[in-house]
Amino acid sequence: EILRERPDLSLSAETGGKNATIVTATADRDQAIAHVVVSAFGNSGQKCSATSLLLLEREVYEDESFRRRLADAATSFRTGSAWDFRSRMGPLVRPPEGVLAEALTRLEPGEFWDPAPRRLGDNVQLWTPGIRWGVRPGSVAHRTEFFGPVLAVMCARDLEEAVALANQTGYGLTAG
Repeated sequence: EILRERPDLSLSAETGGKNATIVTATADRDQAIAHVVVSAFGNSGQKCSATSLLLLEREVYEDESFRRRLADAATSFRTGSAWDFRSRMGPLVRPPEGVLAEALTRLEPGEFWDPAPRRLGDNVQLWTPGIRWGVRPGSVAHRTEFFGPVLAVMCARDLEEAVALANQTGYGLTAG
């Protein structure tokens, strides 16, 4: 659209997105957890293709073992200085503000953290991963790109509903 209006313009652009990963009841749950955690929290969630929305088929969503293992994987995803090569997740590129600051500190009705993100020490740019459960269709967490270490988790009846929920975000960059 921009180039149509200004064909003389030299344009280099990057798209963002509310990128979804869908996990059905037939998935290898251990593989799903491993891949979701790296996609959601690698690069501090500040990669245009980071998983920021996790859509779980009801059986998976209600599986307490899955929830506990996902939370454990996120909690153990070592956060620290970029100079410490043991860190899997470093600091944000800038202190959180706007929708990201709210996403890291406030929940919507019916949502809960497991685990909750927390700031590490005095570094305002260093946050641990946070997973928001109970995200509802049409909510801010469902439809807004936060561009940080926040994963929104939603329950879907089946694959068809999960795809429909992913398609309601208004983005279409990546999915898994």
